[in-house]
Amino acid sequence: MRSRVLTLASSLLLPACLSPTGGGDASDTPASEASGTGEASTGEASTTATPTTSSGETDGVCDACAAEEACVGGTCEDIGRADVEKGCHPLGDPGGRGQCLYPWPSDLTLVADAGTKTGRRVNYDPELLPKNNKMQPFAVDDITNDVDGFSPNSQIRFAFKAGVDGADLPPIDDIGRSLADDAPIVLIEVESGERWPYFAELDATAQKGEPVTVFVRPMRRLNYERHYVVGLRGLHDAKGQELAPSPLFRALRDHLSTDVPQLEALRKDQEDVFAALKAAGVERESLQLAWGFHTASAERMQSDLVAISPQVEEFAGKGDLGYVIDEVQVQPSPELARVIRGHFNVPSCLTDDSGPGTVMQRTADGTPDCSGSAEAKFYIGVPQAVWDKGTPVPFIVYGHGLLGSGEEAISIAERATSVIVAGTDFWGMAQEDVPRILQAFGENFIGGNTVPDRLLQSAVNFTTLAYLGQGDFLDEAEMQVEVDGVMTSLIDPTSVQYLGGSQGGIMGGTVVAMAPNLPRGILVVGASNYSLMIWRSSAFSALSDAWAVNHRDPQEREFLFALVQSAFDRADPGILAELITNPIGGGDPKRLFLIESIGDSQVPNIASEAMARSFKMPLLTPSPKPVWGLEESAEPLQTGPALLIVDTKKLPLPPTQNLPPPDGDNGAHGSAVDDPALLEIIERFIFKGFAENLCDGACDPG
Repeated sequence: MRSRVLTLASSLLLPACLSPTGGGDASDTPASEASGTGEASTGEASTTATPTTSSGETDGVCDACAAEEACVGGTCEDIGRADVEKGCHPLGDPGGRGQCLYPWPSDLTLVADAGTKTGRRVNYDPELLPKNNKMQPFAVDDITNDVDGFSPNSQIRFAFKAGVDGADLPPIDDIGRSLADDAPIVLIEVESGERWPYFAELDATAQKGEPVTVFVRPMRRLNYERHYVVGLRGLHDAKGQELAPSPLFRALRDHLSTDVPQLEALRKDQEDVFAALKAAGVERESLQLAWGFHTASAERMQSDLVAISPQVEEFAGKGDLGYVIDEVQVQPSPELARVIRGHFNVPSCLTDDSGPGTVMQRTADGTPDCSGSAEAKFYIGVPQAVWDKGTPVPFIVYGHGLLGSGEEAISIAERATSVIVAGTDFWGMAQEDVPRILQAFGENFIGGNTVPDRLLQSAVNFTTLAYLGQGDFLDEAEMQVEVDGVMTSLIDPTSVQYLGGSQGGIMGGTVVAMAPNLPRGILVVGASNYSLMIWRSSAFSALSDAWAVNHRDPQEREFLFALVQSAFDRADPGILAELITNPIGGGDPKRLFLIESIGDSQVPNIASEAMARSFKMPLLTPSPKPVWGLEESAEPLQTGPALLIVDTKKLPLPPTQNLPPPDGDNGAHGSAVDDPALLEIIERFIFKGFAENLCDGACDPG
């Protein structure tokens, strides 16, 4: 804090929040030397500074503040003025924003828009976001700037130059601590006054010399169209000293006048933030930082799937879409009577040929248009036991793992020998999509909508495959047997259900939400919210390494993916939770049965459990471990969702930090249902509708 000028040389350096690549930070430049390069930074000290005043604020006039300084309550203070004038967040620590827009998400980047449900719209300036090595700006118009608020899946973050002592933060294994009366971070839904559970962590990928991001991870999906407030108090810096608030936040907190119009524009709304925190028992004078943000509407976030579902029902539900069998294998193994490969017609909601790189076909008002058609492959396994029994059995639509193939359905049929299993490919995250995914990462998400759009099309394909199981396939000779001289279909059309593993477990909730004809879904090692899970996943490491070639800074990559989440939300099962409880078109609530494997290296447990809380899933007991915030049930559940936890005893356990396992996959992911008791549990849910623990005690090898 000074009342005179900075040195002349300080005004010639880069602004602290922008790196030489156009985004991130220049944190290796000391804040005391950093200065702007815009019009306000001429290299000359201003001779006077007249602060803005309003009721209740301390007035004062400064003379001779330096270019990077502001007059705060009559005293010149370094605020990184050039950054603020460019549009960086005024409340951010001028020497340690981490990213220009920290703290994030914040209503700073919302604008009024009478044409949206919320009356607001996200409006990022691409010049304030990280650019890649080729200096390409982030694709804001395609990815983010048409959303009417922030994602309910948002991963909140902030940073300070002095760092934050991680010991102060409610950790991943003590979520309840986040709701303590003296919790250092308070997350509040303003409308209800509810304190929201979270855990907080320091960014383990931070590079030397850059501010370390603090992540605040909500442990239930945020609600739609709500105002959330974040307040920090009692935090210490990396040296154990009480963390000092930024000068401009202190100006708002303490009613100090400033000569910073960008801050004064926030003053009125910030009073609502302080009021919400006071109502929660957080005193204004204790705050080190506080801000608010508004979430998007359900209408906006769920609109694509809601528009697609009835179109698929109209076209696929009436049958006669057509399919072709390309190959039939008779008794390819002792467990299988038939393996059938072919292709089928699906309603297409995509542009051009519906192939990799295509995006949603939309009408003039932006609604998905599914009037096209495309071909998708199918794979069907008919177990020998089903063939020999000769009576109709459930038809299971199976979703495969990341970058896999629908052909995995055949191996599932070899194990689940009491049902017919049919699979197709998850477009968007199939092997054929990899070049386009890498291209989008390499070009700062230009064309990045192809992944969520093709994932939604995959749900169309799975829905159509389910309709074939209820219709055209009933007459298919390769799935009929002769019983008492009469040809009988082996498919029970009244029992068509979904089963998915890994990526198929993640996307299973989306498929069930879309498909009018899929009342139940089993999600083996599933989860939701990619921006939470992928940085802890061994499955993402190779893609992240490839991305790093074109964008070196891991903090910048993480922040960009946090923005991309608003595009992925269109296909995210957590975003669609209400459409499971209240299905499109009406009817009984649908049911999800989620199976988690302790120590999963590919789909982190924390993401599975956050999804379980968002869906209010009871935890089946006895369980190898408790899950904070979930009710427990020792009785079989015949309605609603459920979570079952399995402990395969696979080691080592993944890190608790936001890092992938250093040793790769430990095997817990792939062995989640190896125990025969798990197959019995899955079959009981399929045949009887009961979700229950049939293990001898907790589901673990011991």
